[in-house]
Amino acid sequence: MKYLFIFSFLLMTLTSFSQMITSPASLTIEANVNNTNAGDFVVNWANNTDNLLVSVSLDYVNGATLSFPTTTGLTRNYGYSSWTNVSSIVFYGTRDNINIALAAMTVSMGATKTAIRINLEVSQYDASYVYNPTNKHFYKFVSGSITYTNAKVGAAAQASFKGKTPYLATITNSSENDFINNNISYNNIWIAMSDAATEGRWVYDAGPEANTNFWNTSVSGITNSTYTAYASTGNTVSGQYSNWCANEPNNADGSRNGEDQVVAKSGGATCWNDLADGNSGSVTGYLVEISADYPSGSDYTGVYASYVVHNNDMAFSLSSTNSLNSTTISNVGNAFGGLQINDGHTVTLNTSTTINTNKLVLSGTGKIVFTDATSKWKPGTSATTNTITHSPSTNNNPLYWSATDVWNNDAFAYWDGTYGHYTPWLNSVQGWSAIAGTQGHSITLNYAVPVYITGIVTQGRQNAAQWVTQANVEVSLDNTNWTTIFTNANLNTDQTTLVNTLFPTVQYAKYVRVTPTNWIGHPTMRLGLLIKQ
Repeated sequence: MKYLFIFSFLLMTLTSFSQMITSPASLTIEANVNNTNAGDFVVNWANNTDNLLVSVSLDYVNGATLSFPTTTGLTRNYGYSSWTNVSSIVFYGTRDNINIALAAMTVSMGATKTAIRINLEVSQYDASYVYNPTNKHFYKFVSGSITYTNAKVGAAAQASFKGKTPYLATITNSSENDFINNNISYNNIWIAMSDAATEGRWVYDAGPEANTNFWNTSVSGITNSTYTAYASTGNTVSGQYSNWCANEPNNADGSRNGEDQVVAKSGGATCWNDLADGNSGSVTGYLVEISADYPSGSDYTGVYASYVVHNNDMAFSLSSTNSLNSTTISNVGNAFGGLQINDGHTVTLNTSTTINTNKLVLSGTGKIVFTDATSKWKPGTSATTNTITHSPSTNNNPLYWSATDVWNNDAFAYWDGTYGHYTPWLNSVQGWSAIAGTQGHSITLNYAVPVYITGIVTQGRQNAAQWVTQANVEVSLDNTNWTTIFTNANLNTDQTTLVNTLFPTVQYAKYVRVTPTNWIGHPTMRLGLLIKQ
């Protein structure tokens, strides 16, 4: 099963999962630091009696590892042999023991300071399934001497799991093949690959990849009536994966009209062998797979997920590549702030490709290749392109909005149908109004984590002729130490127009404070941040 990587710089728990996992704040962790705090995830569950399956994994590893010094009451899944210095682990236990282990979890960094993403997934534990955190699939082995046809029927007849339909497993990449070899203890297992439809043309025979051609014989003269053995020479289809054992597939079982199906872990090895459908005596059982995209259109039910990105200010190359994209650059949202190309890696900028980043770090033999004069690197500049506008109408934890004072001491988001003097988000019913028409009053808007802020968006008051014409603008990482970006910046000229005010240079910050210095009617405004996406 192919897995689509989607990288984002946002630190958040997805809305549908927010009741289940509380994520920690992003941390800054230097290179070569060992066994430091990894941040405190908290699993929220209705009781402390259910056994929960927990997967913890690292993206952008580059030498980083996780360790769990406290594991009381927890059991590792089959295939995971250590609690220390791991890049992924799956275990189960009850809620309180899980939370104690997560609170004690540590991270060790490699020799290079890079972004790391810690992923956490939680669901009800089922001992019959093992979980692969790489592709986020579940697998179940069903034992028995069985034909391929009956194995395929038996897999599809399994009860639905996590809201998804079971199917006879497919193996579509080396990572999945490794997982099955390491986590399923049986050998000679039916998996869903077949050339029964067209001899020598092997396809996936179930699940979301059904009918996808992955390998073709190069032997001439092959037909569906070829029941005798022939040479195992052939080619893997471009972009696909195969892992045949030596001299396989060879169609060698003439007594059963050739061999049109596949077993994994052939003879205890890590490779595949073709077998005849009716050769039930040579197999130990079959493998069932559960995928979030089978059927497509919805995610798992009862599987909750969250993550945190540490060292949020730096992106780096994940692997050698022919193009710059989200599957090859970690923490891609913050590539704007700085791209580090790691030792031994190459990033190639294709024709008509431009990378905008404030700094480019070449580590060791890391290099960047420009294909031609249309592939360019430009320093990051302030612009409204590739930005999101942050102007929330809520004020939850972490606190997004604060003000030195508010007219009439109105509560945040309060609105009596006529007035609401602390409704500061863009296009709100009114705006934020200072307690008095004098200088020295300010409003502050922040994001959940430090990000690259390219400017602010402002409006006047929605329901009266009041707007800020000039203001001082400052930024901060900690809400204590402030850097002045503008003194008396020109802002609005009417009540309703959204005005973008770009910073001279993009600022890595968490807080933006605006202090009106001149206004029409009264110091009243609505505010948003332009954040690099």
